[in-house]
Amino acid sequence: MRNRCATNSPVRSVLENAENMTIQSVPGVALRSLVTTAGEDLADGFRQWRLWGRLGWLEVRRRYSRTVIGPFWSAISLGMFVLALGSVGTGLWSKSASDYLPFLAAGMVVWLMIANIVTESCTLFIAGTNLFRQMRFNYSVMAYALVWRNFIVFAHNLLVFVVIFLVFAPDRIAPNRITPATLLVLPGLVIVLVNSVWVSIVLGMLCLRFRDVQQLIISLIQISMFVTPIFWPPENLQGAARFVFVDFNPLYHLIDIVRSPLLGRLPAAESYIAMVALTIVGWWLTYLLFSYFRKRIAYWS
Repeated sequence: MRNRCATNSPVRSVLENAENMTIQSVPGVALRSLVTTAGEDLADGFRQWRLWGRLGWLEVRRRYSRTVIGPFWSAISLGMFVLALGSVGTGLWSKSASDYLPFLAAGMVVWLMIANIVTESCTLFIAGTNLFRQMRFNYSVMAYALVWRNFIVFAHNLLVFVVIFLVFAPDRIAPNRITPATLLVLPGLVIVLVNSVWVSIVLGMLCLRFRDVQQLIISLIQISMFVTPIFWPPENLQGAARFVFVDFNPLYHLIDIVRSPLLGRLPAAESYIAMVALTIVGWWLTYLLFSYFRKRIAYWS
């Protein structure tokens, strides 16, 4: 009996030490928090570019499944709209077709991307309810995928501007008519896409919590299409109306930093200043809201 107790004493000692041992006491082993912060969500979600890139591309394919020309249907519809409205606008604004049609096409291409992103942001988390109820993942992936798929459609719609430019303004294609300002279309697009991400997250949370906001956003987008200088030249408006609908309109500045380089013009410095300020303030507010309400997204759904 004594030998049996002596034999078991080392085992008992090891078990007692194991009970007192924690993971923190083991070298090289650290606990990983189950709570993901807003910053980690945004950063980790962006690093998962293969995931949101694939999700965005599959969504575009799903929308145009079993069609022959796929996303080019959007470009065809846009081209018909630009030609129909352009035939009226040239006489209404006393502009030549070589000036007005490229202006209208460039503005509509950018506007459609912005409007679609804003509209689809209202259902960002509503549509993904079944997904994030069943698995743990970064919510920002859905916002990145939304912006990416609309950029894909934008690339298809850009063909409309190219065709109209070749047909109605062929004299501007000469190398001496292409200015260095044309290269500014790339940073302009980056600014638009960066702002689109935080807009998607904020509207996604807002419309998930208050479902009536979606109808309000759709109405505002429809109105904004007519009060923003897309169909009409901004220089035609003067006085207080110009300050409200042009200078103080962030949608105009978003369009201008892409449309002006496409037309070979330098965007206004005010547009870049307004967009830098909007990017900083927008992402700051988004981070605060996302940090506070992120944990409630699953419950609101």
